[in-house]
Amino acid sequence: MSATSDRATHIVAGGGSAGCALAARLSENPFNKVLLIEAGPDHGTTNIPDDIRDTYAHRAMTNSAYFWPALQVSRGSHPHIPPAGRKPYFFYQGKLMGGGSSINGQVALRGAPADFDGWAKLGAKGWDWQSVLPYFRKLETDLDYSADQLHGSTGPITVRRIPRDQWDAFTDAVAASWESSGHGYVPDMNGGFEEGYSPLPTSNDGEARRSTANGHLNDEVRQRSNLRLMPETQVLRILFHNKTAIGVEVVQGGVTSKLYGERIIVSSGAFHSPKLLMLSGIGPANHLRQHGIDVVADRAGVGSNLQDHPLISVSAYLPPIAREKHVIRRNYSYLRYSSGIAGCEPADMIMMAVCQSMWHAVGERIGTLSTYISLPYSRGTVRLNSADTMAAPAIDFNWLADERDRSRLVAAFLRMARTFTQEPVSKYALDAFPSSFSERVAAISRPTGLNAVLTNVAAKLLDSAAPVRRFLIEQVISEAPKLAALMADPRAAEEYVCSAVRSAWHPSCTCAMGAVDDPMAVVDSDAAVIGVRNLHVADASIMPRVTRTNTNLPSIMIGEKVADLIQARV
Repeated sequence: MSATSDRATHIVAGGGSAGCALAARLSENPFNKVLLIEAGPDHGTTNIPDDIRDTYAHRAMTNSAYFWPALQVSRGSHPHIPPAGRKPYFFYQGKLMGGGSSINGQVALRGAPADFDGWAKLGAKGWDWQSVLPYFRKLETDLDYSADQLHGSTGPITVRRIPRDQWDAFTDAVAASWESSGHGYVPDMNGGFEEGYSPLPTSNDGEARRSTANGHLNDEVRQRSNLRLMPETQVLRILFHNKTAIGVEVVQGGVTSKLYGERIIVSSGAFHSPKLLMLSGIGPANHLRQHGIDVVADRAGVGSNLQDHPLISVSAYLPPIAREKHVIRRNYSYLRYSSGIAGCEPADMIMMAVCQSMWHAVGERIGTLSTYISLPYSRGTVRLNSADTMAAPAIDFNWLADERDRSRLVAAFLRMARTFTQEPVSKYALDAFPSSFSERVAAISRPTGLNAVLTNVAAKLLDSAAPVRRFLIEQVISEAPKLAALMADPRAAEEYVCSAVRSAWHPSCTCAMGAVDDPMAVVDSDAAVIGVRNLHVADASIMPRVTRTNTNLPSIMIGEKVADLIQARV
């Protein structure tokens, strides 16, 4: 689209994982005029910063330039959350073209067939496993598996795994401990959905990250005359005539304007999609009226049903013997297992082994086990703080409110702690401690010259002598009680877990898809917002329930499928 006066057939509000995929597919039709609006910058395909390109994903995660600057989240305010854990903390939500796919951990997992069959049972007709599988195949080029009924070979997102013979000694030892606990090896977690451990599929080609910003929006797509990209432009609200969406109000460089289109698709993520809907008059009527917003459609489910994967971690120092095979800079292995807790479904837990916890020299010496609840029962909310379009939303995860969630995460924490203290892992990981990506860890991990110098000095001290190492871990690196004390006191362990639980960065379900007669559904099975016309939502927010694994590939799949659903309605 060469001129700002051109009226778009489709305006996509948000250039994240789903939004880029959606815009790319819609613009395949030459009769469409597609406008993709993204609040953050667009690095194109040739000027991608090194920390985004890097197959070691955590370099990008420490660069504050790529995130919404004022986004704070709460763990919850229930009695089980200690006062120290109730303080809101910064949430890393991507603000750039490609969204999460440009800065995330590059985990390329789909979820399990039962996840999507469960969506269909919750009212999302046409979103069962057999219906979404073609879109998972469409979006990927799997470099390890030839095209078959499960894998794709021509899609824009490359997927690869680290062969087991390249795993480092720490990951091998963790895998051996999993084996001794009865967990088998699953070569392909995107093709074998049983419990067990597996090499992690990642969204890169071995040399660089593949995001939707450079995968779906490759050079050929970007040259289409019917596709216009508007980076560094924030959508403030959706414009309506009666109950028909006709455009969006945006601000770019401090200048506010209105853009009109035939169909509006909100693709701003699980936090900002409900925020945008509520600012535009779609949401819980009483909440909107409290902020002086005229109600266009009373949809109680907007901003409700917030889900994520609550996560807890334990780390340890890796001696040189465990670092000998760091040729790949960071390995990843996943374990899918069942908690066995009453009332919980099978395969409800995920444990990860990471042999390098950060880009710097200290991170190279720290191995981490992290576990998250893959099928949580607690639900949170996204609400407006005010009617100010530039204000961040109020986000309450309400983590571990359900006792089943608390029991599972505490049990997982203690299991990881025991793993570090027992053979064979104890040979390759020393002085284990509770860990998290806290504000202090994030500050020392920002990619600056000073941090590189400081972490190089600290790394030499870690390697120098056991007493020095333990002092650094206990007094500088860790911000938690000693692990041995938590292992000896179940009540203290629960208090710690409830105060330290964090997100796995998979927020979802805040504009849930469902049947049109479901009062908590926000969109129908075509992703069309119920109660208005010409408005859709397409991102992780429309999931009725969070998938068992990381949400990036499911979000891209949503963008792919909704593009077809929208065009089929015309």
